[in-house]
Amino acid sequence: MATAWTRERVKLDAGVVKRAAKVLGAGIEGRGHEWADTQERGLVLRVGKTGGAFYLKTETRTVRLGGMDLPVAAAREAAQRSRVDLREGRIPSRVNLRTWEEAHRRGYSEADARDAAFPETVPERSEEDRRRDGPWQWGDLIDLFLARKLPTLRPRWAGQYEKHLRRAATPALARKLAANVDQADLLRVRDAVAHERTASAAADTVEAVKAALDWAKRHEPVRSGLARVPYPWWRDGLAVDWSSQAREHTPTLAELARTLLLAERHRSLGGTAKETADGTLAALWAVVLTAQRAGALTGTRRATVRDWPERPGWQVWTWTAAEMKGGKAPRPHAIPVPPEAVAALARFPVDRESPFLFPSRVAGKAVYPTVLTQLFGRLQGDPKGGRGGRVTERPEADLFAAHGIRPWTPHDVRRTMAAFLDLEKLGGAASAILAHKPATRGEPGQERELAQAITLRHYLHGQRLELKAEGMAVWVRAVLEAYEAEHARLVGQT
Repeated sequence: MATAWTRERVKLDAGVVKRAAKVLGAGIEGRGHEWADTQERGLVLRVGKTGGAFYLKTETRTVRLGGMDLPVAAAREAAQRSRVDLREGRIPSRVNLRTWEEAHRRGYSEADARDAAFPETVPERSEEDRRRDGPWQWGDLIDLFLARKLPTLRPRWAGQYEKHLRRAATPALARKLAANVDQADLLRVRDAVAHERTASAAADTVEAVKAALDWAKRHEPVRSGLARVPYPWWRDGLAVDWSSQAREHTPTLAELARTLLLAERHRSLGGTAKETADGTLAALWAVVLTAQRAGALTGTRRATVRDWPERPGWQVWTWTAAEMKGGKAPRPHAIPVPPEAVAALARFPVDRESPFLFPSRVAGKAVYPTVLTQLFGRLQGDPKGGRGGRVTERPEADLFAAHGIRPWTPHDVRRTMAAFLDLEKLGGAASAILAHKPATRGEPGQERELAQAITLRHYLHGQRLELKAEGMAVWVRAVLEAYEAEHARLVGQT
């Protein structure tokens, strides 16, 4: 009995397929018969005892392409694709080839059969390519905008600004094309922030989102994909029904002093072992004693604190324009600090090696203004959230309410000082201390000299230190007297 395949070379076509079917129907002699295609190298139509099919034969592998009902042109394309796979080290997919065969059996068009069996796979572009060429995803737009925006902001505000904007980069939105982010998406972000935080936080997030979209639309319309957005809908279609209100609260000297006492007495609240840090208490005292803005004050560097030779025991604290809050034209600022205030702050054993006057528990870092806000929250009984949804309650409840203290913020001290010194006929000193009025226009290089502080002599007039000293002496004395009176009263109650 013959054991070899009988073989002939022909150009495969529908007629050859019909002949093969007749051979199969008449019975197979030997192993079977093969027709090798003269047009597509390696393509053969083979019929044997178990049936007939198209194959691709190479030196290393034989691949079944499909049954005899597969059109010859489709068999040739399957052979070509399989040969490419083998050349690139891949085993041709049986699933793809079976899908190709089945699609033709069902009468699919060539295009539909090709899409079903051999879908084009486009490799995912790298983040670098996407950001360079576009179109950007929403996360790309936010990252690239922040990269340009944050260097223009003061460090403390930059961190807050980034938090506001990144709230809009939810996992559901980050990978969505920026051009496809619509009003409904961002209104959901707004509502979520308002629900989880506050309306003011939602307003900050919305404003940051608008700024990011404006930047992309104006400066990167093509890469961001916003070129096809005809009108910046976010300007009118994204808002928060909230506006900041001017604060009128002015805590009394007694309320300020009572708060200092409570913060010292209740350093650990709610049964937690973590106590209020010395740097935090010193910063709170400094806020009350100087009425300076917490942002600049808490970041005061030791290198910018100097003795005042003309007034023994006094110090002069200075801040550069970059450290001060002052709109488009911030100015350097300096205040004289009386010996009594220096002594009051020296009671707290902070890290004297820290570069900051009010160091935090984190080495090399200063106390942040938010730490004071959190301290006030603890004193007012706010519960502490923990992992797994656990909450630490404050059994001491609201110490402010229990001791007759109306809620106040560090910024409110400025109003109290201004009102107090005005009654003392030192309103001009208050304005100078609080930097409410511009300093005398200085000589060229004033900022550089102040930062280097080669001498303070040039600032006695420009920074009006003598005028400020009058107000600071009266104010600090009043604060310390109020503190002693409240301490005596509190001791008498216990």
